[in-house]
Formats: sequence, C-alpha cells, structure tokens
Amino acid sequence: MLVQKSSYPNDGMIEFEFSLSKPTDLTASFRISAWADGASISVNGKRLTTPVLPGTFASIRREWKNGDRVEVELPLKMRLEAVDARNPDTVALLRGPLVLFPIAPASRKITRRQLLNATNAGAGKWQVETASTPMTMLPFTAIEDEQYSTYLKVSG
Repeated sequence: MLVQKSSYPNDGMIEFEFSLSKPTDLTASFRISAWADGASISVNGKRLTTPVLPGTFASIRREWKNGDRVEVELPLKMRLEAVDARNPDTVALLRGPLVLFPIAPASRKITRRQLLNATNAGAGKWQVETASTPMTMLPFTAIEDEQYSTYLKVSG
C-alpha cells in the first residue's frame, strides 16, 4: 500500500509512504505536471540525481521496504496564461495547478509584474498591489458569493 500525505494544491510538497508486509521490487511512477519546472524527488531523504522533467512521469524502480518514503516537490510558481495567442494581454494568474480569480471590482490598471508578485494574505487569499487599491484573488474553491472573473487585461 502507498499512503499519500500532503496539503496539495496549497503546498507543493507531497509525501508518499510505503506500507509493505515484505520487501517488494517494483516501479513507482509519479506524475510531474507540465507547469512544475524545477520539480524534485527524494527517496528516504536523499534527492534523486536523475532529472525530473515537467509533463512526464518520474519512475523509480527499486526494492521498496516497509516505511520507505518518497517526497515529490512541485514548485508552486506564479505564472500567467493568455486566453489565446491573439490576445496575449488578456491573462489568468495561476499558482501551480490553481487559477487565482480576481474578486470584483477587478477593472483596475494592472501589470504582469504586479500579478506575478501576488502575496499570500492567509486563509487562501492572495493580494495584488495595484496603483490604486489592492486586489484580492482567490482560488475557485474559496469563492462564495463574490463576483469574480478569470482573465485580466494587463499592461507592460
């Protein structure tokens, strides 16, 4: 049995622990998301030296013993994704797998840099400093009755 412990997607560290009745030779494969540039894997506290490539499965073949641990670290970096190629200035802000939605009113002038510098305001909220007033951003699961949008028009 393989047990997963994490608070993913809020934290990029995911721990797996093997619970085995006897040592078992097998290949364990871990999905590395395409956005997870800089991901790493450790086995029993030792970081693997083989490259971990985004958009692939990282496979580890070995004899696993009861209590062996695998730590998969997926960096949750901020990034912008354009709505499409023809509208590169209409973007969504993502952190790891989560889209962060601007809570109304979101019709402020904002730059790419301001979005990418969003700070964690606690309780699942993110704060973006703009020239006028701060803008709150939330992952979809934290939105209740607020008005929100997915994309923002950016300058610069």
